[in-house]
Amino acid sequence: MRPSRLTLRCNQIQRLFIVFATCLIFLSITPRVALLFDSTGASVDGSFRISSLDSDRYIEFHATRSVGGDVSGQTIFRDDAVRPHTTTDGESQESQPFFFKADVDCLVINKGTAVMSGSITDSNSRPYLGRRVLVVAQDNGGTDDQSKRDRLTWGIYRLYNQSWLPSDSERSADEVDPLAWIATDSERPDDQGVVSNHEQVIGCQSFPLSSFSFVNPSQGKGTVRVRP
Repeated sequence: MRPSRLTLRCNQIQRLFIVFATCLIFLSITPRVALLFDSTGASVDGSFRISSLDSDRYIEFHATRSVGGDVSGQTIFRDDAVRPHTTTDGESQESQPFFFKADVDCLVINKGTAVMSGSITDSNSRPYLGRRVLVVAQDNGGTDDQSKRDRLTWGIYRLYNQSWLPSDSERSADEVDPLAWIATDSERPDDQGVVSNHEQVIGCQSFPLSSFSFVNPSQGKGTVRVRP
């Protein structure tokens, strides 16, 4: 029995509807995939254990820089050494292991090396709050060869505020804006000037890569994953 023209027509419409629905599904998924791809940027993460005679120290870190340039991440440091200290009453007590957390606000990646910097936001030692942290991590592929292991170094820096204030004898104190004023030499047109209220903040671009000295591979071991 041959199918009627109406049946054939219905089958054609049904096939067209299936093709149309499939196209809509792909069109709705593709932009989301593209958006997810475009939102990913450079990143670094890893962890290290550094051993010494009296303690083990641990550091973990992760940082991401989006395509738009926004940087986020965190560094966590812990020193398990328990050292005695003297209280105000003259009694000797054991201190808690030292730790801090820092929020990463700057990330620079040069091939397999990542430089991160940020401010300490949490610590069991109050004087460390607000200090700057610099972490340099090198991804060498995770090989077991001691000379080619992933490497790490870090530093903690105090904030330095410049206390002296350059002034201009031809301007009154009311005319000086300490947030924006620059002192220059009128006899030197090439003088770029000195900012009157200058704060030196350590960041991921404060030092060249060649100036860093990494932890000895025999003392520190860990993994670093850099995605430029």
